[in-house]
Amino acid sequence: MSYPNLLEELQHETRRIAREEPEGYRKLRTGQLDNRPGCEGVYYGALDIAHGMLRDFAMYTVYPTLALHREQNNVAMSRAVANQMFPTVLNYLGYSGFPELKRLGHRFLETSGDCDLEQFDHILVAFLRYVNTLYAWAYHWFPWNVGDAMRYPGGDGHKEPLAAEIIDTLEPTDTLIRLRWEPLGIEVRAFLCVDRNPELCRDLLDALPFTCLQSHPMVSGESIFAWTPLTSTAATPFKEEIRTAPVGRLRFSQRTGQKLTVQYGVTSEDIMAPVLGSVLQSDRHLLRAVGSAVWTSTYETKEAIWLTVERC
Repeated sequence: MSYPNLLEELQHETRRIAREEPEGYRKLRTGQLDNRPGCEGVYYGALDIAHGMLRDFAMYTVYPTLALHREQNNVAMSRAVANQMFPTVLNYLGYSGFPELKRLGHRFLETSGDCDLEQFDHILVAFLRYVNTLYAWAYHWFPWNVGDAMRYPGGDGHKEPLAAEIIDTLEPTDTLIRLRWEPLGIEVRAFLCVDRNPELCRDLLDALPFTCLQSHPMVSGESIFAWTPLTSTAATPFKEEIRTAPVGRLRFSQRTGQKLTVQYGVTSEDIMAPVLGSVLQSDRHLLRAVGSAVWTSTYETKEAIWLTVERC
């Protein structure tokens, strides 16, 4: 397949699944795959392994390949890395409900042999966006509530000792965006820290407007995130520890899926994350209702909530 044809097909397939669950994954999670991956008639293991492998492929294989390609500017090395790391994962995931990923991934590997530096970048960006969109659906539909039997003693009581002193050194700017959640009918305004992470903010602004599936994390506490259509490798000099961030903080994670995160309450993770901005003080009281609805959507009902981000 030629470079232009592959680029067009990757972009088309990403648009197609942006608002519609991929059919192969639907069959995997509902036990309808013809090849019946699993053992002793149980397909939960196949679902769990495929979900984790797709996550790691997007975050820890495809994205680092793109970052390395842009850092080294060596297309031969980039091809070699992709050819070593992609095939085994593509083949397993193709067996586990992602046949289009397998097909498009192998076409990427075949086509990349005839690509120059810029063309390789373009098709790898398109492939990463496709993989991230697939994983957004896999995350949304995963049966997280199987964890009901694994709760901390005292319910939510574990939050208090992990809470940290809130530190906020971010000054508001005049660069504003709007975040709107449907069908909740809730919207807030936020400023971007264009003075602290200018390249990252520019990448976000260049991508606006966009709409994406909203999800709730299962580890870090009271925040919500969405896989965006960005593919940013921008420098992010301004980072902060998540657990010391205030309500309303906007973060952006390039390395874990190009995710836009909005914090609506207490968080516990002690990692450092790039800061994008903050919801305006006057709108922060609206975030609790959004966070609660997204938790219910992700953990239980699976009723889609859509985030639209646009300039004010």
